[in-house]
Amino acid sequence: MSSLDAIRLVLRNDLAELERLAAWIEGWAQQDVSPDVSFAIQLCLEEAIANVIMYGAAKDDRLEIAVELERNGGTLVARIEDTGQQFDPTQVPPPTVATSLEEAKVGDLGIHLLRSFASGMDYERRDGRNRLTLRFVEAKATSRQPE
Repeated sequence: MSSLDAIRLVLRNDLAELERLAAWIEGWAQQDVSPDVSFAIQLCLEEAIANVIMYGAAKDDRLEIAVELERNGGTLVARIEDTGQQFDPTQVPPPTVATSLEEAKVGDLGIHLLRSFASGMDYERRDGRNRLTLRFVEAKATSRQPE
């Protein structure tokens, strides 16, 4: 197990914080995480947090966003927690074919991106906080024996 089995970062409600998040994930990924999983985690967390910021910025009620990464065996778990209005991304319906990009909701497209990369996505509202949990399963290295 690495020394970074579970780490936590608190971000301000600001799109500029995505750069700090990317650097944080990159540092964490140096701890023996496959490049594919590292890319998926970074993309999903940045997209999810951009959505949190977009939905929260209108009311300015999300002052901080906490991000936690945890390794549990072959599964990597990412949790994003914030205060503010309830928003359950797991309730966004599956995409339909839009005739133009203008007709597609940007936030919904981000949620579909999360679904395509994460092996699991759960949401709960507890104590006035939104909590989104994303799971990523690391592929096990297989060794091929010569026949």
